[in-house]
Amino acid sequence: MYTHFEEYAVSSLNGGNSNLPKSNGKLNFDSEWSQKAFAIAIELSKQGYFEMEEFRQMMIQSISEWEESHKLSDDSWSYYSIWTTVLETLIYKKNILNQAEVKQIFDATFDCKSTTHS
Repeated sequence: MYTHFEEYAVSSLNGGNSNLPKSNGKLNFDSEWSQKAFAIAIELSKQGYFEMEEFRQMMIQSISEWEESHKLSDDSWSYYSIWTTVLETLIYKKNILNQAEVKQIFDATFDCKSTTHS
């Protein structure tokens, strides 16, 4: 069940057009880690670390970059892998956590690993 903030955040991410993966009108998560990635981003925004619009714009740019460098039939496509990369980028950009903390959390939480910015 969403709180008012979560409803606002999802609406904000949609930007008027639904880009989030959905099934039967509800958010669709391929795995537990993708659901956790979604929840972490929403919670960090709720706590004021970044605006969901900033996250959304970074998602649009990252998806666009992926599409430019891959064939659309490429099986490596993963919406929530891009999501976690954007989340990690914002965590560093906003100085929320350091690299070691991010690596520890991402390795423990997600099937996909930290991209470990050098």
